Amino acid sequence: MTNVLQTLTHALPTFLLDWARAILGQQCFNVLVWDANLTDLPCLRLGLSKGLGLGIVVFGSIVKLPQIYKIVHSRSARGISLAMYILEVIAYTISLIYAVRLRIPFSTYGENASLTVQNMVITLLIMWYSPMDGVSHRVTAFCRRKGVSTNAFYVVVGAAAMVIGTLLLISDKAVPPPLLQLLQLLTIPVSLASKVPQILELHRDKATGQLSILVVFCQLAGTMARVFTTLTETGDRLLFWGFALATVFNAVIAAQVILYWNGNARQANTRWEDTPTKRGELPLVHPRGGPKRD
Repeated sequence: MTNVLQTLTHALPTFLLDWARAILGQQCFNVLVWDANLTDLPCLRLGLSKGLGLGIVVFGSIVKLPQIYKIVHSRSARGISLAMYILEVIAYTISLIYAVRLRIPFSTYGENASLTVQNMVITLLIMWYSPMDGVSHRVTAFCRRKGVSTNAFYVVVGAAAMVIGTLLLISDKAVPPPLLQLLQLLTIPVSLASKVPQILELHRDKATGQLSILVVFCQLAGTMARVFTTLTETGDRLLFWGFALATVFNAVIAAQVILYWNGNARQANTRWEDTPTKRGELPLVHPRGGPKRD
């Protein structure tokens, strides 16, 4: 078996061998690729972690596109917590800059770059498609005096805050290393707190609304995988506890999604049954083909 694997690995193109050497390091490259020795547990763990990490990076670049599509297609953000995404943007942006500035291996955080951007886009979409007039009466009154859409105002302010905050975090002068480490520590409670509004909203509505079920389970799988890659490649306790606790909260949301799987249909039926009819009018046709006849 080993001879067969060695024949295959030795026949790989040079660019693939160089890529594998750069990722695994010379020692583990010799063990896993050149010698095809799968009994070396430290190198095997590293190889699995690198492969899993790169898979997460690639998949993370598209994981929230279904949520973006669902909001735009339905022109609604019903059931999605704005507070959750605002807190997620804050936590993801800090963690991304922390990893970049500390030169942590890209395979352990690479998806954070695309996830941060995707979270920013979703946050702005929620602001655009949600009723924002009740957020602040002063802002609403100001926008009406100026003839500006309240939703557009919040989208512009939100986008500006994201850009300015990111630029400040990148700067060593604005945010020195000790302060950045403190902010990274604070991302753990912030990230966990970001899940609470969504948990409460699901509990209150007993329905998933426009929340993408695919994204929920992908996030759970991603944080579980990150627990393994962080322990294997970095040993950074801050990152580990952040991913470990996020896994617990993501599991709660996933359990709620399973529990309230048919909640949207029940809500639609409830709205139909509660629709009043005027005297002399025929009742509305039931959306599922009419009321059941005995």
